[in-house]
Amino acid sequence: MNPATVASSAAVWWYSTLLDFVRVVLSPLWRAAGVNGGWDLDMRQKLPSPVRDFRGRRVVWLHAASMGEAKLLIKFQAMLRQRHDEDLYLVTATTRSGVSYLEKNRQSTFCAIGFQPIDTMSLVSRIIDHYEVKRLWLMETELWPSLLRVCVRRCIPVGVVNGRIEPDSLRWYRRLKWLISPLLRQIDLVLAQSDEYAERFIELGVRKDAVRVVGNIKGHIRIERPQRKEWLAVRRGLNIDDEAFVVTAGCMHAGEGAVLRAFFSRMERRGYPCRLIVVPRYGAEAASLADEMGGTVVHLEEARTSRRWEICVIEKSGILDDMYKAADAAVVGGTFIDIGGHNVWDAACFAIPVFFGPYHHTQRESCALLQRAGVGFTVSNGDELADCMYDVVKACPKRFLEDQGRFIESTNRTRSIVEPLLP
Repeated sequence: MNPATVASSAAVWWYSTLLDFVRVVLSPLWRAAGVNGGWDLDMRQKLPSPVRDFRGRRVVWLHAASMGEAKLLIKFQAMLRQRHDEDLYLVTATTRSGVSYLEKNRQSTFCAIGFQPIDTMSLVSRIIDHYEVKRLWLMETELWPSLLRVCVRRCIPVGVVNGRIEPDSLRWYRRLKWLISPLLRQIDLVLAQSDEYAERFIELGVRKDAVRVVGNIKGHIRIERPQRKEWLAVRRGLNIDDEAFVVTAGCMHAGEGAVLRAFFSRMERRGYPCRLIVVPRYGAEAASLADEMGGTVVHLEEARTSRRWEICVIEKSGILDDMYKAADAAVVGGTFIDIGGHNVWDAACFAIPVFFGPYHHTQRESCALLQRAGVGFTVSNGDELADCMYDVVKACPKRFLEDQGRFIESTNRTRSIVEPLLP
């Protein structure tokens, strides 16, 4: 064992031991202070909940961060199932929203669902032993030292799906390169989103022959309009007329409400008013968004109402897909303030025009692809959003429909690019 590997192993051992000490000694204090519930600390020290018998079957562990990666996890699991139809899947997520999404969208091949454990070797080992895990797949950038170390020690293959490393993360990883490089060297496959991301993984220690550039797997989707009965069900649940022009603004953050108000007002002035559905990224920001938009904004806790409204903010998780289904156009949040944007494919898969602001660096490749195809559009502010949307859906709808048709054909044809690379 070379000195770098020895130093890395020792550092991970101390890191894991310290976390074990903290969780064992301080758990009673956390409970007394009421902190534990918000962090789900108890659940992170338990085995993921079994949902079907896994004995005698090969179990693969799939791990995601939050809801966006959980959606990717389910998509990727379907790809794996095409190649290994006898495997079962232990699925975990870091956040409560991610776990909730996995529970609500449970697949027949899931054998257990739960929270990511606190990253100690003891907790990770207990999960691997209990479910006899044979392989681990990590969504995007879930590189946890103890988890990786246990897999290296046990010769469990590790893969990274839709891999990306953003500049801020890269700076931190570079500082800890001595620690993570020996761990990353053991990863057997990284499916990277772009050449740039691929080079970053290689720089940090992943073997060059283990990295493949496949684009953003979130874009390896079937693009199609929802069935009319689904479309009608969502609209009627929200008291929306069939002929209304509906815009869904998804994953919006506090600080972006003024953009939506400017957009809505300008659409009215242009004689093309819309019904605007706003879905916050975080439910706690719903009130702030409503205040920023001003005027009469209906605040809903469910995606159903009999009230008349022009703008509604819906404070409920897990509804974004349905809100995009009901829409004629979409606005993706986290792009009008410097956050970097959220998954544009959640909207694009329903064959509607997708609009985003200037701050979309975490979705750069996907946004560029949509723009080149003529189905995605970058705007700077609310007025520009209204003008651009008016041009796309009202002034020149034929051009968009032609571009969309070509995009659907090419995307649906290439969506299975990943399967031949999977071990």
